[in-house]
Amino acid sequence: MSPFSDPYVAALQSFYNATSEKYTAQSSSFHNQSASHLVEAAGPAIQEGSWVLDLATGTGNVAFASASKVGSAGRVIGIDISDQMLAFAAQRAQQENLKDRVQFFHQDVTNMNLSEHVPLRRFDALTCGSAIAMFPDHQAVLRAASTQILKPGGVFVADMHGTHVPARIFLEVAIPRGFNPPFDAAWIDKTEECLVKLFDNSLFEVKYTGARDIGSESMKWDVSSVEATEKLWMSVVDDSPWLTFGLQNLPREVIAEIKEEWVKSVVQHSGLDGYLSCHMKQYVVVAQLRPT
Repeated sequence: MSPFSDPYVAALQSFYNATSEKYTAQSSSFHNQSASHLVEAAGPAIQEGSWVLDLATGTGNVAFASASKVGSAGRVIGIDISDQMLAFAAQRAQQENLKDRVQFFHQDVTNMNLSEHVPLRRFDALTCGSAIAMFPDHQAVLRAASTQILKPGGVFVADMHGTHVPARIFLEVAIPRGFNPPFDAAWIDKTEECLVKLFDNSLFEVKYTGARDIGSESMKWDVSSVEATEKLWMSVVDDSPWLTFGLQNLPREVIAEIKEEWVKSVVQHSGLDGYLSCHMKQYVVVAQLRPT
């Protein structure tokens, strides 16, 4: 049973626990390059001796990228709702002899309590790799970041990747049919704008936004056959709770209609080779906590 009372957070925890081993095995240069770029964007906030908190750390890609910068005088803490992913991260820290530099704790980012782990300590940087759109309460995270976590002048660095074409098409056909997504649908195709808007009316000042292509090849999704399209549909529905949470509450006939329209649309958007494709981008924002 999940220790998290929010059903959406509990669903995310269950999914990432179930897929943690596969996710770790599939961790690739894509993830490592994205993590390194995110940490580099923080600039001098992440350097020798810095203290860094990594939100939704997963298996620790961003945390370990930060650890390579802060050295033995610094410290990195990663928190996540998936205890299974954290177990893989802790195992890696032990294997790489970084247990004194990187630590991982099981916590929900919208209800953080770090006082027992780092009493009376403020961080130089807060990072969040490819997860912030999923947070159910962004304002709770920003309040904690500005009043409890960061030093004045500290930075909050976050990124998201876009555009996931099957997800975008799913929302385009599902929302008009009564589906209420668990996050703002604008995150799918207005990613950079959403990252900036996070910090509106907050104690943070946005210092940098940018985007870069990830890899030289396009992302591709196979819809070349009925079987391939069905497999992709199941991947969207079953393997993306961040996207489809709540779909099961709709009547069966409505879900069937959503699926039918989604299939039509993905086929219409596919190329001559039977694949959906797009260039995947990494969008990054750096915001600084205003000095008090």
